[in-house]
Amino acid sequence: MNKKDKWIYQNFAGLIGIPDEYQRHEIDKLMAKIAIIALYTLLALVYLSIFLDIERAFLSPFTIGGVLLIIILFCRVSMNQFSADPVEIEVHDQYTYHQLLKETRNKRIIFLVIALIYMPVTATIVAPILAGNPLNFSYLFNISTYLPFLIWAIFTVSKDSRVKLIKKEEDADID
Repeated sequence: MNKKDKWIYQNFAGLIGIPDEYQRHEIDKLMAKIAIIALYTLLALVYLSIFLDIERAFLSPFTIGGVLLIIILFCRVSMNQFSADPVEIEVHDQYTYHQLLKETRNKRIIFLVIALIYMPVTATIVAPILAGNPLNFSYLFNISTYLPFLIWAIFTVSKDSRVKLIKKEEDADID
């Protein structure tokens, strides 16, 4: 374990010694959840900033910096070893398999509902109010407005391919 990782584990979890494998796993899991929440918050703020800039007809440094930061993050994750290995959840019984599929679908639907509420509310209400412009609801009645939402909904609610049902092979040929 390098010095930087040891410092993170000790200061984050309050550990005095080197953490064991279980503690490292739990700390890494929590830090990954925090990183995902931080990334979604950054995306939401950049989205708000973009629509605020559209309302003000001004390109702010926060929008430029936020977009550049997102591009750098995605390039770094895709090119370096920071990308996660493909995760497969192997399940041996049918009930657990369907429960996991149901839980992941529900989490995706909750995220989709939050995102689909945030995006139009930000574009039609929050950004015009912050910019001091009148509210404009006319584009909410165009079908082309909802096309990206429909595509996003299809990909979000689809079956989770990480969950795999493993059927046990029974050896009936025992001599």
